[in-house]
Amino acid sequence: MKQKNLQAIIFGPQGSGKGTQGLLLAERFNVPLIGAGDLFRAEMSQQSTLGNLVSQYVTQGLLAPDDLVDAVVARQLKKVDLSKGYILDGYPRNVEQAMHLDKLVKIKLAVQIKISDDEAVIRLSGRKQCVKCKTIYHDKYAQPAKKGFCSLCGEPIVQRADDTEKVIMQRLKAYHLLTAPMASYYRQKGILLTVNGEQPIQYVFEDIINKIAKLGFLP
Repeated sequence: MKQKNLQAIIFGPQGSGKGTQGLLLAERFNVPLIGAGDLFRAEMSQQSTLGNLVSQYVTQGLLAPDDLVDAVVARQLKKVDLSKGYILDGYPRNVEQAMHLDKLVKIKLAVQIKISDDEAVIRLSGRKQCVKCKTIYHDKYAQPAKKGFCSLCGEPIVQRADDTEKVIMQRLKAYHLLTAPMASYYRQKGILLTVNGEQPIQYVFEDIINKIAKLGFLP
């Protein structure tokens, strides 16, 4: 059977591990993993009119409006080789953006990683990051050899400001309100693939691969 190009998006709540799974899938299928943040940073680095507008929102800690986000994605995707497939992470974030994306590229698969809010809080509130090398640790799942210090470079590890339970719940509320409805959108198009993200990383990956294979995408 001829392998189809993997043209996909991946989404899920904060802490679901979609970034990790996106990297694993990109490597398995030999396609680029395109992060929305990378597209925005590229636009800002060019100091274009769009980039300067995005910078204004970022510096104020605000979400850019859909029309601005859509314009940046449309502009930057034209500069990326999508001929062999791709995985988009971080865009679209709502149904309106998903509809706009359909005008730009052909999406063949939407991977949704599902975890409970309780699991998301456990994963994110226990997360720590090295101040220097940015290595990620966790109070429960991945502790450093020396408490409070990075095992790789020896620098302190700290909790991110947005990893407190109060902020996490606010982010999850926004996800359920804005992003989760994309599942219905892609289900109606017949391209939604959902997996249980509360399994170990390798099991989640194998689950995705098995379901993708059944759809005719051969890794």
